Amino acid sequence: MSRVTKAITAATVGLAITAGTAQAATVAIDPVKACYLAGEESGLNGTGYTPSGSVNIAVDGQTVFSEVADTAGNFATGLHFGRMDAVKTHTLTATDATNPALTATVNFVGTTQQVASKNRNGKPGKKTKLRGYGFIFGKKAYMHVRGHGIKTNKFLKRVTAPCGTFTVRKAFVTSNAPVGKYRVQFDHKKSYKKNRAGSIAYELTVFRTFNSTAFGGAGWALDPIAR
Repeated sequence: MSRVTKAITAATVGLAITAGTAQAATVAIDPVKACYLAGEESGLNGTGYTPSGSVNIAVDGQTVFSEVADTAGNFATGLHFGRMDAVKTHTLTATDATNPALTATVNFVGTTQQVASKNRNGKPGKKTKLRGYGFIFGKKAYMHVRGHGIKTNKFLKRVTAPCGTFTVRKAFVTSNAPVGKYRVQFDHKKSYKKNRAGSIAYELTVFRTFNSTAFGGAGWALDPIAR
């Protein structure tokens, strides 16, 4: 059977992959990983269903698509993981449409690679709280800032399993940073390389406040810069 990619839109994801069975039905995500990132492609395999029957696939109790089992009662399809905020455990369930007693579940952990802050504005030189998710390609997280003559490479923190998370307070630029736009890139390397594999970048804007002639305000976009 050809593999057909299906989209899973889940809300958020924290535990390891486990496969469950009921009435001889099984379902499993392939490959098994400690953490899945939004945008990843994986396989989904099931056995023990009604031959040539329909199987409903649900995530966290919401049906997202259906598959048709082959003449042996098996199916193989693809998964495209949609956006998952923070880090939590999700449950995928495969249930036979003809005989609902044939059902199986698999739990997975996932997240969307991002760096989030509750503050959308701040002052240059002032530290802000940053939460990173999905930095699973190395043990340490770094922040690189480029623009208007500024070139900084800052160590942030060692990331935590299973989904490469970190929480830290850091200033993006110094208090005397020139007005304008900056590239802020997060990755696992001490040195800077634009668009490094596994990196994510944001645009930081430094601007003048209305009540001061100093460079008193800063704003940063929470959406990644398109490559």
